[in-house]
Amino acid sequence: MKKHPGYLLILLLLIFNNAFADSIAEFSNSENIIGLGKYVQILEDKSQKLTFQEAISSNQFVVSKEQILQLGITPSVFWIKIQIKNSSSSESLLLRLEHPLMDEVVLYTPLSDGTVSEEKLGENKIFSERKYKHQDYIFDIHIPKGETRTYYMRVRSTEKLEIPISLGTPHAIFESEVIKDLIAGIYFGIILIMFFYNLFIYFTVKDRSYLYYVVYIIFIGLTQACLHGYTFKYLWPNSSWMAIHSIFLIPSLTGIVTIRFANNFLQTKQYTPLLHKFSYVITAIYLIGIVLGISRVYDISYNIIDGTAPLLSLYMLYVAARISKKGYRPAKYFLLAWTFFLICVFVFVLKNTNVLPSNIYTNYSLIVGSAVEICLLSFALGDKINILKKEKEESQKATLEALQENEKIIKDQNIVLETKVKERTFELETSNKNLKNTQSQLVNAEKMASLGQLTAGIAHEINNPINFVVSNVKPLKRDIDDILTLLTKYGEIQDDKNVNEKLKEIKDLKQELDTDYAIQEINLLLKGIDEGASRTSEIVKGLKNFSRLDEDDLKQADIHEGLNSTLALLNSNIARDEITIKKEYGNLTPIECYPGKLNQVFMNILNNAIQAIAANKTKPGEIKIKTDLIDGKTVRISIKDNGPGMTEEVKHKIFEPFFTTKNVGEGSGLGLSIVYGIIEKHKGEISVESAPGQGAEFIISLPIQ
Repeated sequence: MKKHPGYLLILLLLIFNNAFADSIAEFSNSENIIGLGKYVQILEDKSQKLTFQEAISSNQFVVSKEQILQLGITPSVFWIKIQIKNSSSSESLLLRLEHPLMDEVVLYTPLSDGTVSEEKLGENKIFSERKYKHQDYIFDIHIPKGETRTYYMRVRSTEKLEIPISLGTPHAIFESEVIKDLIAGIYFGIILIMFFYNLFIYFTVKDRSYLYYVVYIIFIGLTQACLHGYTFKYLWPNSSWMAIHSIFLIPSLTGIVTIRFANNFLQTKQYTPLLHKFSYVITAIYLIGIVLGISRVYDISYNIIDGTAPLLSLYMLYVAARISKKGYRPAKYFLLAWTFFLICVFVFVLKNTNVLPSNIYTNYSLIVGSAVEICLLSFALGDKINILKKEKEESQKATLEALQENEKIIKDQNIVLETKVKERTFELETSNKNLKNTQSQLVNAEKMASLGQLTAGIAHEINNPINFVVSNVKPLKRDIDDILTLLTKYGEIQDDKNVNEKLKEIKDLKQELDTDYAIQEINLLLKGIDEGASRTSEIVKGLKNFSRLDEDDLKQADIHEGLNSTLALLNSNIARDEITIKKEYGNLTPIECYPGKLNQVFMNILNNAIQAIAANKTKPGEIKIKTDLIDGKTVRISIKDNGPGMTEEVKHKIFEPFFTTKNVGEGSGLGLSIVYGIIEKHKGEISVESAPGQGAEFIISLPIQ
């Protein structure tokens, strides 16, 4: 609070007191609150630069004739002069300005020492600086009984400027404020109840209309709180920027939310598509108002927002009426709620223009209208849900009837269908039996093809040593005949008379038969026959190991033995195609397996590798077989060739039944499919790594147990 020097203030006050003797407000009853609107004198300062001394020296003050001064939207500063005579017993009084939306309110109070005190309030000062923590502007004044004092007030606002100014004792003023806060509390209580109630219903029924309505309730409540100063008091007491700009932001956002809620609730896109598009125009106008308000173009922004409100109201009434005529029942509730609210708004406007008196009914008509509208719209939403429920029940009833009719039709068709199903089942069983037979034949054919290749290889392998034996028999027989002839000559020696003669003949015969060479040749031929017989024995032994007649029984077997026996049987093919076999055997323990089936796996993979190398032989063929033990639990077998390799597409299909890259008639495509099944039976895994030109590597992992 500041003090200003008198500067002939007393003389000036006397002059003005005489000039405006009829505009003195007399306060006589301490129990009452009197309105000062008709007793104030107003001076408009369009330049916004008048000092206090210049203002009180002006002769341009005009006496107000309205109880509530309506000064409109203006950038001007207004000076208000109030003369008060205290005829009551109370000397401490309160001067109240009941319009929270003021940027600046300054009260100048003359003091007994000839100076003037200055007290500043308004939205451009934080809320905590106020002596009385109330949304209205309340000032202390002291007037001794029987005396008259003059007060000056400087006011400025970026919003619509209204000055409902009153005077009373602290008890009377705060009693009326308690009533105002009580009514506001009831209103905001209704807002919160409706908010949580409808939010609960939204989470229950998941209808978007309730979500829009919940947001609408919040913004309607914020709008009323903003207009009555509660947002500055409770939500942003330390933000002057929000206090000044909230009057532009909140009503505009409320208008946009109202449009969205109405469009969703009334289904304007369906019932009035053209008017639905017009709602975007109203939304755009509100957005322009927000941008101008934030840009500090306050007068234009407020005029846009203020002017759009009637346009929005007419739009809502017209759309609701149009849709109501089309038989959409929720639109009738909406029309009733909005009509009641607009009537209350109209009453409030008539009160502000002094057409209707200011009383508890007119003062709070806006809050009452808003609360009733919120409740009626909630009822409308409930009715909408009931309509949807009824429509759902009717739909379910129709569906039930349709299902019953379908059930009857199905029963009628069941006899025919059962007969057809039996016939079809018989056909399918016959077809399945044929299919199984075909599959069995194909598998057997694949096995026979492998057996044919195996037999051809074995025949070739056995043929070599047998031919060697057969070719040695004739010369061996000839040499033995020669030896036998010689022995016969020895047997012809009977007495001593012809011994010398016989010995001479034997000697000549030995020279003729060359018995020394014959004996040497016999040893060589017997050695060759022995080698052929041994080779034949090895082949037979390998065949026996490969076949494993007990393959259907699990047993401990040596993987290396199976690989070696398979290689022995394929030796002729390997030698024919000049393929080098490289073995890198690890230290393996016998594993529990079906040995015969694993030998079939090795046979198919090795045979495919040999054929792949032979068909695309551009470099010396090589097959590398590597075994090792992983973590003491799994045996890994790698069979890698340097053939042409495979594409990604082929890799993904090689284990599919009937897939083959060979020419027609050269393969059934079941070899690797059988391999895959055998590995699965062993609870193992098989994979292939290959790329075009990089060969192929089959990796088999088998558990020891």
